[in-house]
Amino acid sequence: MALTPDAIKKQYAALHAGPAWVDRSYRALIEVAGRDRVAWAHNLTTNQVKTLSPGEGNYAFVLNVQGRILFDLHLVVRAESIWLDLDRRFLQSALAHFQKYIIMEDVCLTDRSGDFVRVALAGEGAKKLLAEFGAGHAAAMPAVAMTTITHGQTQIDIMRNDFCGVFAVDLFLPVAMAASFEADVKGTHRPLSAIPVDDEVVRVRRIEAGIPWSGAEITDEVLSAETRQLERAVSFQKGCYLGQEIVERMRARKVVAKLLTGLKISADVVPPTGSDIITEEGATVGQVTSACRSVALNVPVALAYLKTSFATPGVALQVRWGENAIPATVTPLPFVQSVS
Repeated sequence: MALTPDAIKKQYAALHAGPAWVDRSYRALIEVAGRDRVAWAHNLTTNQVKTLSPGEGNYAFVLNVQGRILFDLHLVVRAESIWLDLDRRFLQSALAHFQKYIIMEDVCLTDRSGDFVRVALAGEGAKKLLAEFGAGHAAAMPAVAMTTITHGQTQIDIMRNDFCGVFAVDLFLPVAMAASFEADVKGTHRPLSAIPVDDEVVRVRRIEAGIPWSGAEITDEVLSAETRQLERAVSFQKGCYLGQEIVERMRARKVVAKLLTGLKISADVVPPTGSDIITEEGATVGQVTSACRSVALNVPVALAYLKTSFATPGVALQVRWGENAIPATVTPLPFVQSVS
């Protein structure tokens, strides 16, 4: 059931204030072991792997030979393995893709998704709550770095991941102790107890922050340069990897067909995903990938891919679906700055 506008505003405030408790069960985890794991992972992802030390990680794309994005992931180097964190919808296709590129390498892939309950703690108050568990340094950790907290006799891996525009960490809770941990951090005995926040509110905040999402803005229909995520997801110093030639060619030519762009909607209507974006003359120049009513701006906003010649702030367009056509204005991303 969809949340009411008042409920969205209340949870939105809780997400910022924290500690907010966010269900992340839609994430999967692949563990990569074997003596060749580093070189193998380095050759199949767009970001650095060989230069990472245990506890360090980054965000990356996995491409096909045509340079199109198969899926995105967070990669974390551990003492004896590499963890690949990705959207659960792409788990089976990811395993099949990776297995195809294990030829003679000493590499073993294990789906460890079922070993953990995945949640996140987010918002300013999450920093204080994490400090109670011995991770007061979490707020200073770089993106995708990993550390641990202690609950009773159990150490819990946590990964810095501001996935929706506010400070957040992902927690990998061993299944056997997940219920006791949840009861503890949500308990009324705590001065700061975690407040559940719905996916709908997370979606609003990540759209405001202009963060592309797996299956929405990150699909096999786009190229790395079109996502505006090159600085975050691609290393241009790492050497060869699958799909690199296309990435380098687009970088050298500095020309892309379309770009991830923000739109402010001029009517009080949230357009559905897939809506066409058209000019005043009726020519289709893009599609909406995600849209919501921004709590911070109090207007509908959308993420969309637009033909590059139209992806300039201030350009007036229309969003069309069915018989509806409403005015929209190209707007720089993010709509609302991230808060870390």
